[in-house]
Amino acid sequence: MTHRPLSVRIGIDVGGTFTKGVALGPDGQILAVSHVPTTHRHRLGVAAGVLDALRTLLGDLPPGAVPALVAHSTTQATNALLEGDTALVGILALGEARDERRVQSVTRPPAGLQARHAFIATDLPEFGVRVQAVLARWRAEEVGAVAVSQAFSVDDAHFEQRAGDLARQAGFPVSLGSDLSGAYGLEMRTLSATVNASILPTMVRTARHVRDAVSELLPGTPLLIVRGDGGAADLRAFEETPLHTVVSGPAASLGGAILAHGVMDGVFFEVGGTSTNIGVIKDGQPALKYMTVMDVPTGLRAADIRIAGVAGGSLVRLRGRRIEDVGPRSAHIAGLPYASFASPDALTGTRLALIAPSPSDPADYAVLETPAGQRFAITPTCAANALGAIPEGGYAHAHPQSARLALGLLGQHLGTSPEAAAQAVLEASAEKLTRTVQSLVRAYGLRGTPLYGGGGAASVLGPVVARRLKVPFVPIPHSDVISSIGAALAVIRVERERSVTRQDPTIADLLEREVGDEAVRLGADPASMRVETQYSAREGRLRAVATGAHPLSARTRPLDADELQQQARQVLGDQAQLVLGGTHHTLFVASRVRRSLLRRAEQHAALVLDGRGVRLLRFEDAQVLTGRPHDALDRLKALLAGRAVAPHVAALTPSRLRDYAHLHDPNLLLRQLSDNLRLESQVALIVEQ
Repeated sequence: MTHRPLSVRIGIDVGGTFTKGVALGPDGQILAVSHVPTTHRHRLGVAAGVLDALRTLLGDLPPGAVPALVAHSTTQATNALLEGDTALVGILALGEARDERRVQSVTRPPAGLQARHAFIATDLPEFGVRVQAVLARWRAEEVGAVAVSQAFSVDDAHFEQRAGDLARQAGFPVSLGSDLSGAYGLEMRTLSATVNASILPTMVRTARHVRDAVSELLPGTPLLIVRGDGGAADLRAFEETPLHTVVSGPAASLGGAILAHGVMDGVFFEVGGTSTNIGVIKDGQPALKYMTVMDVPTGLRAADIRIAGVAGGSLVRLRGRRIEDVGPRSAHIAGLPYASFASPDALTGTRLALIAPSPSDPADYAVLETPAGQRFAITPTCAANALGAIPEGGYAHAHPQSARLALGLLGQHLGTSPEAAAQAVLEASAEKLTRTVQSLVRAYGLRGTPLYGGGGAASVLGPVVARRLKVPFVPIPHSDVISSIGAALAVIRVERERSVTRQDPTIADLLEREVGDEAVRLGADPASMRVETQYSAREGRLRAVATGAHPLSARTRPLDADELQQQARQVLGDQAQLVLGGTHHTLFVASRVRRSLLRRAEQHAALVLDGRGVRLLRFEDAQVLTGRPHDALDRLKALLAGRAVAPHVAALTPSRLRDYAHLHDPNLLLRQLSDNLRLESQVALIVEQ
């Protein structure tokens, strides 16, 4: 009897300190875990650490396990920008000759980036010859990458694409403004393209090293990169638009909480050694915002991550006999071991001392120092262990005796008990984090939702912050590798926007096809594809998002009917009833009574879930029209009679979900629905009340 191979997904997160990997089985079970130091200074860069993590995972897999896919998240793009590992960029600004002065004024490089600049008119003869002349000059000046940005390329990017092709033929990495944003705003598109181009050489080099490293051990295995919006793409996207991978690691952590543990609403709180990443999950999706990079507004959206300079390894700062602050310097930056992880014997004879972790820092960071001069950090992790707040077997669990000794010496300096000193350290740390969490709770309307904890030191500060907020703290299982889990489970995601001045279903159709085709190009299985469109009349923007699984994906299993019903009841209450179930989506409705002082009204809430229970659409009050398409459309037409503005309408068929939020003209809406549904056998039209 032969056994089927065990299909495995591998996720690797390249962090600032450690590169962490996991191997997941078909049902999402963890088969192997690896932690290796991140290899920033290796000749192969971080790719060497990826290779080390991969070797460790493969050595620990059970017999018969076959890796189907490798995905990784990375801080590489963020680090390159923070550390100035950027190339000299040539900005090729294009426009009509009459607009030269205006184009020149809005296409200058952002502060902090070295760049060359040239304007070329698109309406004068020998356009290609003039582009080639500029590129030849830049080659002599050692320009490392080219950013091309054309006025009104949102409407016609012909010259931008032609100039980009010439630059590639000349051997330059190229970034096009129209590839990064479809929104009007020449300055924003140019700045985005310039920042993206500045890190292209480093990212292309890193991508090649990572590809070679994975191919060495797993030839032919697909390799994906996690983007800052939590989706994944083929590694070629890393080489083309690395700016998309800023906040890749934190976004992967949010994805891990959603995909592996079903988190639907709440603040996600990932505590590392040096900093804490705080993000939001709402309706089973990461909350996104437009990125600002190097004080430059971009047209790219990524997870809304707030980073606080306090974490499990932060150093305690003193002023006289009180705690002034905790962080931003950490034991990792200072190169010191935690006192709580040292053996009690190693701390014999230590005394409290104040140091400056780096020459520019004040000498007010508290450490323990032995008679021989060896130093140990006093951290929030030490404080939590001194209080016995971390259970044995937890990732941050250390020597309780060593922790109490360290906090005892700090307490002597403060004139208080070890327990009071430990509590003071945790409260000072939590104070900084609480303010950040509160701002996110207000911004996203999440009052009362749980605080979810991830990261190796989640159990150190999470409970303290949750107590201050008066909400539950929910630790995420395997929190130390949650970003790697998120990388392993990530789906292909492509998002594009267009500036529009009016509703036009033709543009919506073109944009839907564009994102769908791009998602397939980057590795998505067409059978799993979902495309959604959103229209903002206030911003004049149409957005399309395509998501799909990799065809070799060993994703977590779909939920069965009872589990989907349970998910719906969590949102709609016990009245949730199944209306239509399809291949990839399920619609539930629930009736409920809303009472006010003046009237009593019945509302019908509607919810669409995908096969894993992720919320795709949610209506607080809607009318659902079901049946054959022509019958449902006749009823919708009657509802729209006399209305100048159409409500939000979505259409669910057994094979697909379509969202028509971008169509506000009733006639356009009915025409588009009729065209899209003519071949369907059954439909549910969800009409917002």
